[in-house]
Amino acid sequence: MFTVFDPLLITAALLVMIAGTAVRWRSWQRGRKEERSGDWKGLCGYLLSHRKIMRKDRSGIAHLLLFWGVLLPLAVIFLAQFSFVLPAKLAGALSLFLNLLGAAAIVGILFFLVRRMGKDGSPPEGVLPPAVLLLFILLSGFEAQGVRLNIVPAPLWTAPVGALFSALSPASPLFLQLLIRMHLLAVLLLVATLPFTFLRHVTAGALNVYYKSKGPRGALRPLAMEEGCLGAKTVEDLSWKQLLDAEACVSCGRCEENCPAFLSGKPLSPRKVIRTILNQMATPRGSHPLLGEAVTTEELWSCTTCMACVAHCPLYIDPLDKVVDMRRYEVLGKGAAPVEARPMLRNLELFGDVNGKSASHRTDWALNQEVPLLSGQPVEVLLWVGCSGAFHPAYRETTRAMVRILKKGQVSFAILGKEEKCCGDPARRLGEEALFLDLARENIRLFNRFSFKKIVTLCPHCFNVLKNEYPALSDNLLPGNFEVLHASQFVLELIEQQKITLKYPVRSTAAIHDPCYLGRANGVYEPLRKIAGAVPGLVLHEFQRTGESGFCCGGGGGRMWLHESGTHINTLRAKEIAQSGVGLVSTACPYCLTMLEDGLGGLELEKRPKVRDLIDIVADSLG
Repeated sequence: MFTVFDPLLITAALLVMIAGTAVRWRSWQRGRKEERSGDWKGLCGYLLSHRKIMRKDRSGIAHLLLFWGVLLPLAVIFLAQFSFVLPAKLAGALSLFLNLLGAAAIVGILFFLVRRMGKDGSPPEGVLPPAVLLLFILLSGFEAQGVRLNIVPAPLWTAPVGALFSALSPASPLFLQLLIRMHLLAVLLLVATLPFTFLRHVTAGALNVYYKSKGPRGALRPLAMEEGCLGAKTVEDLSWKQLLDAEACVSCGRCEENCPAFLSGKPLSPRKVIRTILNQMATPRGSHPLLGEAVTTEELWSCTTCMACVAHCPLYIDPLDKVVDMRRYEVLGKGAAPVEARPMLRNLELFGDVNGKSASHRTDWALNQEVPLLSGQPVEVLLWVGCSGAFHPAYRETTRAMVRILKKGQVSFAILGKEEKCCGDPARRLGEEALFLDLARENIRLFNRFSFKKIVTLCPHCFNVLKNEYPALSDNLLPGNFEVLHASQFVLELIEQQKITLKYPVRSTAAIHDPCYLGRANGVYEPLRKIAGAVPGLVLHEFQRTGESGFCCGGGGGRMWLHESGTHINTLRAKEIAQSGVGLVSTACPYCLTMLEDGLGGLELEKRPKVRDLIDIVADSLG
């Protein structure tokens, strides 16, 4: 029932929406350039399945109902403008389906309104107006249907919800026309205000999914130091995609619900970091306040870079890369690295290892082990020892265990020995990008001198950096003719190829603690469990928080060298371990081994679970 003014109203609403969207577009285009390619197939699959959103059942179902409850009726209304007639039964079935879908959408809106209620009993700013408008559109549509049923009767089964409204509605053509006009105006108002309300995530969120990162989750974005960028001082120092992240955020809180720093009472909130960036984007170009004035150093240095916030965000938002870029400015732009971390960074600069032991002691662990050094002869495996494997008292034993496994499997391997330097992970995660690049380039030049097929490393942090970050260096020194494997992946290959046989039982109930940089960063979960399943006598259980939802040990992101106030993250994890009742905790990371042993040691337990690296367990089972 269009009037002569309706095309003008529709055009005006669309123009306002386009103008508002253009303003929002310009706000995130203020950021630095970043190469991104879109993914239409991924976006369509995301919208159809709601896979990431459905990880939380109730919220996911409510969003799914709301999404389809709005989209499908709009599609039917559009198609109805074309002249075609459906058979009566098919038209009735379609009417029934839309009725039920509309009712489901109302349930979805009410669910989110209740869920978003703040401490004062009201939803956050920007949420209420579009939610009320959507409710009005749906309710006015049902009311109009109820009035129409009183004027022109139809089978009640075709419109059960409309029939409920008809019981309280007059049979008035004038009232029906008024309802239709109000319904249309509400729809146009919703369209016009889309970029200015909470519902802008409809477009920003879709764009963020379209431009989502396709690379490994554990790889940090390179810093354009050659262009004078020393990290994020203001929002204009972030890339346009990082600003789009902030625009797409719906403050659902899933990042906080899984952030170990937030859950242990630290000042860091990934959601607050993103909202701070969004708020500062609203200021005029060139007058952005310093990010450091809104995000404190205590918040920045609380992050363990565990990627839980990244893994659980339903819109592929990455709070971590913003935190790291702000850390980079603190360290490179202001020279304000945390006091506790400075000795470690100095050790890396002078000696090439985090302990400051120097290269002369890097092979002390291999004394009397008959470990071959890499030379001109090609080998299958370069065993990357790492700082922990070379210097940590307990993890030296794990390195020796790995050597025994390689010898038992008759693997051609060697080590770099005194020439190996730290991979640079602690420096990069703490924001010291220049030092990371120096270490990485020295190691890459070393790689180019020798011939090997695989790099195998015990440390997930080394694994992640060597596999995902070295190849992205701008000088492209890495030859790329070898693959990088974590020790668990390689040992599983040896077991499956029957090159080693696990025959001696390790009798214990055990659970796997998934290292963040092995699991969430690189998706390596199954090798740990398959190896544990191959150990005779080992009965495997799962922690409540495991796999993608595993809980961080608290040692990543440079936190191994920083003081931790309040409740310690490793203490929280240790309590979960103690409550699980397992006798053995198996992990595959030197940081996790240290942090979990310390956490369990701080609890007053009558019988404390043992913490062991999976490689040590395999070596024991080999005999």
